[in-house]
Amino acid sequence: MPHRITVERLTIDSFKPYGDVVQLEGHHNIVIANQGTAKRVNNVATLTNLRPQPLPALQRASPNMCIFSSAPRPTTAGHFTVSLLERHPFSSQVFMPIMQEGVESDPDAPSYIVIVAENGADDKPDVKTIRAFAANSTQGINYKPNSWHSPMVCVEKRVNFLVLVWENGVALQDCEEAGIEPVMIDLRPEFRNLPEGKL
Repeated sequence: MPHRITVERLTIDSFKPYGDVVQLEGHHNIVIANQGTAKRVNNVATLTNLRPQPLPALQRASPNMCIFSSAPRPTTAGHFTVSLLERHPFSSQVFMPIMQEGVESDPDAPSYIVIVAENGADDKPDVKTIRAFAANSTQGINYKPNSWHSPMVCVEKRVNFLVLVWENGVALQDCEEAGIEPVMIDLRPEFRNLPEGKL
């Protein structure tokens, strides 16, 4: 029987142990810009590169701003099962939605899942600490370095993300993967239009 959890709504406070929520609302450091025509929120995320200079065992990393076009992942009876997590030991990683299919109908509706876990005593993900957050198209996220998380999980519709991460091309320094015991996530409290069925 797989471990089971229920998805939570993504908020700035709930995500703090793992990184930052990148959004306009909920921040206190808003200033007016562009001759009064824009709101600017400063320092919405802590961007971190732990390889700014070459070291004996580490090559210097450079910023990589890229675009992820993420297809929806399959769900079963309103549930998603995760069996792999990854982390970026030396870099933060920002995901900011820039386009979602059908977003014009309801931008506040959740469109992707952020799955995270704490590091265990064996330097692997601690499955007992896994949490899943439902994010909408107005919310981005920034993972702290070394934060275990699932590869991007979009639900029902494709989402394009602007991504910023520091990389040097050395696979295990840029991204480390770890298989885990399957965890089944109940999505229905937030993704209310998913088809019903039997597991």
